[in-house]
Amino acid sequence: MALLKQKKNMAGKKDKFNVIDLFSGVGGLSLGFKKTGFKVVSANEYKSDIANTYIKNHPETRMIVEDITKVKSSDLVPDGEEIDVIVGGPPCQGFSMAGRRIRNDGAFLNDPRNELFKEFHRIVKDIKPKVFVIENVAAILNMHGGAVKDEIIRLFKNIGYDTKVKVLLAADYGVPQLRRRAVFIGNRLGIDPEDFFPKKTHGPGTEKPYMTVADAILDLPRINAGSGEFETDYLKDEKLSEYQKERRSESKKIYNHQATKHDQRIIDLLKTIKPGQGRVHIPKALQTKSVHSGAFGRLEKDKPAYTITTRFDTPSVGRITHPISHRALTPREAARIQSFDDNFVFYGNKSSVGIQIGNAVPPLLAKAIALRIREILKKYDK
Repeated sequence: MALLKQKKNMAGKKDKFNVIDLFSGVGGLSLGFKKTGFKVVSANEYKSDIANTYIKNHPETRMIVEDITKVKSSDLVPDGEEIDVIVGGPPCQGFSMAGRRIRNDGAFLNDPRNELFKEFHRIVKDIKPKVFVIENVAAILNMHGGAVKDEIIRLFKNIGYDTKVKVLLAADYGVPQLRRRAVFIGNRLGIDPEDFFPKKTHGPGTEKPYMTVADAILDLPRINAGSGEFETDYLKDEKLSEYQKERRSESKKIYNHQATKHDQRIIDLLKTIKPGQGRVHIPKALQTKSVHSGAFGRLEKDKPAYTITTRFDTPSVGRITHPISHRALTPREAARIQSFDDNFVFYGNKSSVGIQIGNAVPPLLAKAIALRIREILKKYDK
């Protein structure tokens, strides 16, 4: 597909930069790019319940609710527009193919288990954005001794993109969470892809400390297991952290602050666990069969949280117990730790909302990536 011309302002500079978000989920990447002035012109998500949340929170973006294998590249591009950036997180299940087959006569793209990565590659090849961003699990760097990582870089090199991958820690960019994700950034501008990665803004070696669980959630109404409402009021006269002020700034209400109902036995168990403790600290009389290493872990309020997963409402699967209350996190607390603003509302059943929040790219991590890309594109388009 030939590059389309984009409108420029009187000074000859582009007046906007356009983004397409593939495998968008609820749009954590979209949010980060929007916060830096990008226009997300289209997105694709095949699960209708998740797409519904995207649509309600990004009404200006055209959402295509469809299996990506059935989406034409041209369907994603508005008439007369050039696409500057394509972002997305193609699922990685297929990357665990037998290592010896990776570079065997194009086996990587032809293997049906890599269908979704192949579709991302196809759309980048067709639309030819200046830059693309792929977000994935950190473990992808070590799959088959790094062969999968190298093959992804090679495949994009074959269609004109210089690409590099790094593992980024969300806490380094103001997210109150120790979440590590692999980020591939490629460009066809002849620019060293190393330059596109943002510098850390928080933590050791910077002027700002890591954001903590307390910074993120302790202004929210204290509720017990099984209580809370879909919509509720903020507490009055709260002393707020800067992080809390930012998350509240565009919202007059709190949404999705509903706690899972736990059995009394689980509540009694949680009462025995202090901040930073977990399964191994449970008295023998209350021990469960859970073998998850982080099971029943209680968060420490003065540190970042651990990675928020899709089952943050289940104490037995990870370190997601509230630092003070005897319950798992609510969807709003998990969303705060993921760095979603309070005006972002999640829709659907309990399981779906867990998937929506746990699988999202933290918007503040996406914002840091987008800011750096925008800086380079503005210089390039002078």
